[in-house]
Amino acid sequence: MRIHWTWFLGILLISCSGEDGALGPQGEPGENGYHCWDLNLNGINDQSEDVNEDGTWNGLDCLGQDGLNGANGINCWDLDGDWFNDEDEDINSDGQWNALDCQGKDGENGEDGNANVQKIVLDFDDAYYNENTALFLAPELYLEVMQTHVLIFTLENVQNVNYSTFLAVPGGLSEIDRKYDVLLFSDGGVHIIVSNFDGTNSNPGWTGTWEFLHVTLIKISALNDKNGLPAIKASLKKSGIDVHDFDALAPYFDDE
Repeated sequence: MRIHWTWFLGILLISCSGEDGALGPQGEPGENGYHCWDLNLNGINDQSEDVNEDGTWNGLDCLGQDGLNGANGINCWDLDGDWFNDEDEDINSDGQWNALDCQGKDGENGEDGNANVQKIVLDFDDAYYNENTALFLAPELYLEVMQTHVLIFTLENVQNVNYSTFLAVPGGLSEIDRKYDVLLFSDGGVHIIVSNFDGTNSNPGWTGTWEFLHVTLIKISALNDKNGLPAIKASLKKSGIDVHDFDALAPYFDDE
């Protein structure tokens, strides 16, 4: 009998479950809250509630008081932490105790550069184009410099951040049917003149192949000093002179 009664109640509960009804009407809006600075909850900006006394009532009036200052730290030169300026803590022996006593030792000096080799990099985006000529302005190349230095010109094509191709000027590439020459003026004007590879067309147009023009300057007096030649060669390599073009420079170095 108990089993039948349970079964009857289950049917009764299922039969009484209908679909959800429609949403009821929206309730009345609640009362407005109070601003955090309205300490007496009267809805009025009382003078005493302008806590920071800036003439406005806003969230800045609700900030709590500043906390207590923390304990003072130890000066960087106070190696034993005893709060005294001990004699051995005046590291640089200047009679003062300050941050200069906290500096580390000077590092080792780097290798000396070579003042006999200089490099200028000119951007093709800054060049002035006129028919078959790209004009660069390089005021560093004034008359005296050109009289006292050997100048080497190299075009650079940037393949990616790790790889570039270089072409010495004068020089050309049959793959792009272009040949390049250089003409200098004593006011710092550098003219790169383009023709087709065999020279039959003096105005073939620019291909946009090159991004930079490198100008390497070697002081002529240094070329007579054989003791300085290895340093000059090293500087040239650091300046981006490609190794496969290095044989062309051999006459300048009196190689054996």
